[in-house]
Amino acid sequence: MTKEKPARVINSAQNSDKNADKCIGRPVSDFPIEFEWYTGDWATLFDRQVQLVKADLRRAQAEGRMIVFQSCPISTAGGGHYSTNVDIAGAVERSLMAKWGERFFILNPSKYQMETKEGVGLMYQHAEAIWRETGRRLDVDHLVKTKPPTGGDYMRMWTKVIVEDDYYNGADQIIPNSGNLFDAFYFIGPTDVQEFFLSEARSLSQAVEIYFARKYALDTDFKNDFDCIEQNKGVCRLLDLSNPAEKGLWEQRRQDFFRYYAIKAGTNFSQGSHDEWNIVHLLNAKRIANPSVYGVERQIAVFFDGKQISPGSYPTQTALGYAKYCASMPFSQDTFSKSI
Repeated sequence: MTKEKPARVINSAQNSDKNADKCIGRPVSDFPIEFEWYTGDWATLFDRQVQLVKADLRRAQAEGRMIVFQSCPISTAGGGHYSTNVDIAGAVERSLMAKWGERFFILNPSKYQMETKEGVGLMYQHAEAIWRETGRRLDVDHLVKTKPPTGGDYMRMWTKVIVEDDYYNGADQIIPNSGNLFDAFYFIGPTDVQEFFLSEARSLSQAVEIYFARKYALDTDFKNDFDCIEQNKGVCRLLDLSNPAEKGLWEQRRQDFFRYYAIKAGTNFSQGSHDEWNIVHLLNAKRIANPSVYGVERQIAVFFDGKQISPGSYPTQTALGYAKYCASMPFSQDTFSKSI
C-alpha cells in the first residue's frame, strides 16, 4: 500500500479558526488523486455523509442489485443552474431505472449535495446526531454562510465513496480500493439533456424557453438568481432594468442559460464529472495492471449519453476538474492540465 503524504494545510496563517483551514491531500491514501477541502466541522459533516451513502450502497448490494454511479453536472458553472441540473439528474435516473429495471441501483449524487433540500436536510441531520452523541454543536447555517463547501469538499466525499470498499461483500478475490462496489458509471450526455427538455416541445429552442419561463414564474429562488445582484456579502438587490449595464447583465444571464442547456449541458462541461471520469479511469487502469485478479473483462463498465463507451476510450483520461495535480499521478502534468 502506498503511504499517504500528510495533507498540506493552507490558509492557517491568515485565519486562526481551525475550521477555516483548508488542506490539500488524497481522500484515499493509496489512490493517486488529490483535492483541496475544508478541515474541521465541514470534514466531520462530510465524513458522516460518506458513511450514509455507503450504508445506502450496502443495502443495495445486500439486495443483489447492480450499482451504477450517475455522473451529472450540479454546479452553476458555465451558465447552468443548480436546480435545473438537479431536475435533469432526477429525470435521467428515472429514465435509467425504467429502461434497466429494478435489478439496478442508480447512485444520483445530487440527492446528497447541498444544492438540494435533501442534501441540506442530511447535513442538519448529521449535526443533530453529533450533538446528541458528543454534546458538540455544529452550526450548519453559519458554515454555509461563512465557508460554503467547494468542489473539492464534494470530490473528497465522492472519491471515498467510489474508491473505498471496506464493506465489499462479493465472493470474488479483490484488490482493496479498486472500486469494487460499483458495476458501472453513467455519464450524462447531450442526448440525455435534450430528451429532458424535448418532452415538452418539438424544438430544443422552444423547449428550453418554455422550461425557463415556467421556472421563472413559479420558483422564487430561480427568479432571484436572474433578477438580483449581490451588493454586499449575502445581501442582494433587484437589478435595475432601466440601467443599460444591469439590463445587459440580465439578458446575458438568460442567454448563458439557453446556450448551456441547448448545446453544452452534460458531463463534458462539468469539473466534477471530469474528476469522476479520471477516477474510474484510474480504477480500471489498476484492474488492467492486475490481470490475475481483474483484467480487461473485469473493468468497471462506463456509459456516456446512453451508450457504452468504445474500447479505445477506457484507457483515456481527461483534463482535471477540481483535482490538484500531484506527482504520484501516473500521467504527465501536461496531460492533466487544468480544465479551462
